[in-house]
Amino acid sequence: MGFELPEVINLSKQMETHLIGKTINEIILGERCNNIIKQGMCNLDKRKDEILASPIKSVEGRGKWIFVKFENEMFLLLGEIIGKFRFCTDIDQIPSEYHIIFKFEEGTALTFQSSLYAFLVVADEKQLKEHKYAGNIGLTPLDKEFTYSYFDKLLSQYKNRGIKGVLNLQGEISGLGNAYINDILYESCIHPKTKISSLKPNKKKKLFENILKIIKLAVKDGGSSTEQDLFGQHGKHVRKMNQHSKDMKCGRCGFKIVKINVLGSSSYICPECQKLL
Repeated sequence: MGFELPEVINLSKQMETHLIGKTINEIILGERCNNIIKQGMCNLDKRKDEILASPIKSVEGRGKWIFVKFENEMFLLLGEIIGKFRFCTDIDQIPSEYHIIFKFEEGTALTFQSSLYAFLVVADEKQLKEHKYAGNIGLTPLDKEFTYSYFDKLLSQYKNRGIKGVLNLQGEISGLGNAYINDILYESCIHPKTKISSLKPNKKKKLFENILKIIKLAVKDGGSSTEQDLFGQHGKHVRKMNQHSKDMKCGRCGFKIVKINVLGSSSYICPECQKLL
């Protein structure tokens, strides 16, 4: 699982508290960082000097992205993250395994260790807006503009597509990913391959309500129990449908939970409660 909206909100708030005003005086790229550089997901090997010696001005979390802005108007874009950050109040706390270390003037540090991939990109404002992913972020379920009217209109534009794919469109609904979509669809009794055109109005309404309910609860819980915050503490939100759910009994009907592949990723469903229409 990668960071989705609840984890991004939690991490960005912690970064806002502990990083604003700090100045990075050194960025160390470990050998492990070469993989994400080769994938074109990190440009710190070429542009790290552009964010050195300039205090951090703001931190904003949106969708699956965290935007760190510096006083010199440059940005560090952190997104689509599968891995973990760690804020070290002492240099001795820096883990032995890391991809990147951001060292601050007063002796603290922020480290990042990737479990698979992540974007770590230095950009100016124009480059941010033009970024294929970071520059194309839709409304999140926490935005006041994310109303049922907006959601219903959005679904009508994709009526011939499957519901899981539409919920994953970051340019339309930002911050939802495979992990929370599994729970949202389970709570809504909707199969992930269900076409939008086959959803009745009451199902759409229930789906919308469950998006808000589950995301707000996960944010309140500090993110998923499988993910860690800046200090290595796990979130308290326990998701219902994940790899540990496979072969367990559904809490509603007693049928066995199964794993299926949808759009190249794993979905965990109850074949009785979530029948394909």
